[in-house]
Amino acid sequence: MKFEELKAAVLDLDLSDQKRLLLEIISEIMPKACTDEIFLSEIGNFIDEEVVRTYKEQHMNGI
Repeated sequence: MKFEELKAAVLDLDLSDQKRLLLEIISEIMPKACTDEIFLSEIGNFIDEEVVRTYKEQHMNGI
């Protein structure tokens, strides 16, 4: 399977399966992929403090 086919298949999954895939795969890939500062910087861009703050406000900090 080529990358684009794999990407399309993952994007066709429902959201819960996409989340499950990320959680299960990231733990296996990260130790191999996190070998340079540029990659780590790109990953850090996914964790935006404003997004986290907004999520917490919308969900009342888990109350």
